[in-house]
Amino acid sequence: MNKEENLETELKDYQLFEYAIDRFTLEIDSLAESLPLVMGLVEYKLKNHQKKLDKFIDEHEDKDENGEKLYRIPLDRFNEFNKLDKHAKTSRAAYDILPRNFVVSLVSQYDAYLADLCRSLFQIKPELAFLLEKEFTFQDILKYEDLDELKEYVIEKDVESLLRKSHYEQLRTLEKRISKHTKKEFTLTTNLPVLPTFIELTERRNLFVHCNGLVSRNYIENCKKHNVKTIENIELNDVLDVAPEYFNDGFQAVFEIGVKLGQVLWRKFLPTKINEADGNLNNISFDLIINGYYDLAINLLKFATETLPKKGTEKMRKTMIINKALSFYLKGEKETSNKILDSEDWSVGLVFQLAVSVLKEDYDLSTSLMKKIGPEHDDINASSYQEWPLFRDFRDTDKFKDTFKEIFDKEFVVVEREKKSFVKLMNDIKDKKKTTKKSKKK
Repeated sequence: MNKEENLETELKDYQLFEYAIDRFTLEIDSLAESLPLVMGLVEYKLKNHQKKLDKFIDEHEDKDENGEKLYRIPLDRFNEFNKLDKHAKTSRAAYDILPRNFVVSLVSQYDAYLADLCRSLFQIKPELAFLLEKEFTFQDILKYEDLDELKEYVIEKDVESLLRKSHYEQLRTLEKRISKHTKKEFTLTTNLPVLPTFIELTERRNLFVHCNGLVSRNYIENCKKHNVKTIENIELNDVLDVAPEYFNDGFQAVFEIGVKLGQVLWRKFLPTKINEADGNLNNISFDLIINGYYDLAINLLKFATETLPKKGTEKMRKTMIINKALSFYLKGEKETSNKILDSEDWSVGLVFQLAVSVLKEDYDLSTSLMKKIGPEHDDINASSYQEWPLFRDFRDTDKFKDTFKEIFDKEFVVVEREKKSFVKLMNDIKDKKKTTKKSKKK
């Protein structure tokens, strides 16, 4: 048994969900961070090889008797030409294939995560295994040492069977099982605007794996069935690719679907652990805010504060509302942020009042509240002022810096390290290349 398996056997109840969700978000986030870096290197390699090939061809440019351009490559240099041509073609193929492979990996990580969630459900609620309605002969039963071994076999086979279904049917199967277990209607697929984007991504993944991206009738029919709007200009036998914006949308769809699925199952089967679920959801949303994924954070925080029927503590609810308002503020929608803040009573504590004053840019009130809170508080300290995205704009003011020094008796030092979203990283790479080209021309 490896270290990871040991860890999973030690986890209890809600920690099984927490671990699965955290690992899933980490893994797909790593894909979103890695793709622009890998593509930057491949693009550099492609341009370098193409430049060498172009130079070689230019050196052998000639004209025929009519003055038409042609190229004469000496026989003793033909192998060199073939080598340069192959390198350029290989780099071009890698540039086209790699984004596709990242989409395949994105969906694969979701599949592995779904399997983790299902195993967690069976571990938390062993009685779910009895709902599988599997039949065994006496000879089949004798193959196993005890009922636990038989149950484990049944569960693994069931997980494999579930993963062979379409991604929409996977969700529908979970709906039916949970409804049967709880004897109440339960849905995972309604009121979910991101579902068509998710379905299209999984269907495109199938094209990449089985058809090298060539559009099939099945792809078009399944997308139409699930009201995918983005396929209006896609025709049979078109070859699909993966633009940066497409991957970004797909990443966010998989992230949102995955987190919401884990959270719903967590709350459905462990209703006494809502506070822990809220904490997990808030932490994930906060990390998204730090990384610049404001829309994704908003979707999850709306889900947390407006959709989910069961709530945890009032303090956590208000914290998530602050983070929702912060997400709108940071993406430039300050009016929406203010409306969210105005809908709540913030007299419950100084830290909440400070957050509201900062988001409303009432910095005189903010500095006054900072002094009242002081240097020692359970919920906020010097590191909080230095790192939290809540104080991003406020930190640039002299009022903040002077008040920080007065409270903590030290100069303010910026330690915020805002990570960039996928599209921002891709754009930065392109901008850097443009700047390099301009400097070379000079």
